[in-house]
Amino acid sequence: MPVEPALVLYYFPRACSLAAHIALEESGLDYQRRMVHLPSQQNRTPAYLTTNPNGAVPTLTIGEQTLTETQAILTYVGDQVAADKLLPPAGDLRRYRAHEWMNFLSSSIHTYVRSIFRSAVYAGDDEEVSIAVNTQGVNNLAKATEIVEKRLEGQTWALGDAFSVADTYLFVMYLWTTDERIASVPERPNWEALAKRVWLRPAVQRIVAIERQDRNYAIPWE
Repeated sequence: MPVEPALVLYYFPRACSLAAHIALEESGLDYQRRMVHLPSQQNRTPAYLTTNPNGAVPTLTIGEQTLTETQAILTYVGDQVAADKLLPPAGDLRRYRAHEWMNFLSSSIHTYVRSIFRSAVYAGDDEEVSIAVNTQGVNNLAKATEIVEKRLEGQTWALGDAFSVADTYLFVMYLWTTDERIASVPERPNWEALAKRVWLRPAVQRIVAIERQDRNYAIPWE
């Protein structure tokens, strides 16, 4: 029988890599984990840049191959297990809804939160511009939150009745919106209810416990 390629996830606790970390644990696939310590810029070392030239997490190595970007990794993981366990098969409209969700979270929610957490990335050394970027990030996040709320209306999970990799990404982005560095976020009961359901999954609690050994971040409902 062919030998399955070794999977190694490079992550940092509560970064967007948490979505991939949860998906791998939910999948039941054999994998290893290696933390990349972002505060000390371990992601900028020559060794890590050889693995991921973008200097970002998550990274998933698949044998001799390397896969980057959260959506790509979530899709790969979903496709390695039985159809509908984590991602609907090709031809099923729900699969494209999953990509719709993941694209929106990556291009909008993630970007807006980043502009709040790391305004200088966009503003440079200009403090006045940095404040303006932060303020606009809060405004943009508020509008995007309303979109999430509307899309989740009447839904148990992002795709309806079935848990998927899209829910792992929604969970992480929800955690980010509870960060005290964000001046304000609209009420988001639908998003919160989904995030709570994700949190109750045993695989999620296992991964959060592992990540907290290196970064003790808060879960709102504990």
